[in-house]
Amino acid sequence: MITDRETVEATELPSLSVRSYAREARSHTHPFYQLVLPINGHIEIAQDYFTGSVGVGEGVCIAPLEVHNFSANENAKFVVADLLSVPTQLQDKRSPIFQVNAALQAFLSFAEVQLTNYAFDGQEEMATLFQVLLAKSKVGAGTDKRITRVLSHIHCDLGASHSQQSLSEVACMGTTQFKVRFKEATGLSLRDYLAKVRMEKAKALLRNTDAPMLSIAQLTGYDDVSAFSRRFKAYFGQSPKFFKRK
Repeated sequence: MITDRETVEATELPSLSVRSYAREARSHTHPFYQLVLPINGHIEIAQDYFTGSVGVGEGVCIAPLEVHNFSANENAKFVVADLLSVPTQLQDKRSPIFQVNAALQAFLSFAEVQLTNYAFDGQEEMATLFQVLLAKSKVGAGTDKRITRVLSHIHCDLGASHSQQSLSEVACMGTTQFKVRFKEATGLSLRDYLAKVRMEKAKALLRNTDAPMLSIAQLTGYDDVSAFSRRFKAYFGQSPKFFKRK
């Protein structure tokens, strides 16, 4: 994993990496755009026009030469993009927060596995796909911050048993209100959202790692390979072996 770095040569851009940050707040600047997109957990950030928390389902755009302070739990992970340019809608420093749609979130799941295990394989192709998906991003925090906290909690451990009751407590809501707000924020029920992110993560692990099938099953919430295989085939129409890295 790559920890935060102070400078990047222009010849290295665009660049994608997976990073963690420290709890102790730091401050710096860089001569390029930097986008931070949480994979799990959240980052506390302060810049010219925004101070607050950015969690799963959101991203933050830091403009060139903009001084910013940041801190995060050491266990949180982020995809960080260093870019010479960004889509027009992200160039306004007064609106640095943008929404991570379903397609971009699926890409982050893939990128986490690929960049962690094969840091230099297909970087150019990945950066190109990232920019295509980024171009469709909408500015603004589209998700209720209470649900953003829940999404960060879910993505910290996809293998955990995430019940509506336990997650409504994370959101500080009643279960009925939580059910409605979660569907409004994600477009999916909790059950369907968990199935989606678990299956996308499983596919990324199958394609890009040599992890045993049992480990992948357990990481995505299944106690045995048979149950995992049945769910995976029902979701993708192909067995896990079809996607297994050769």
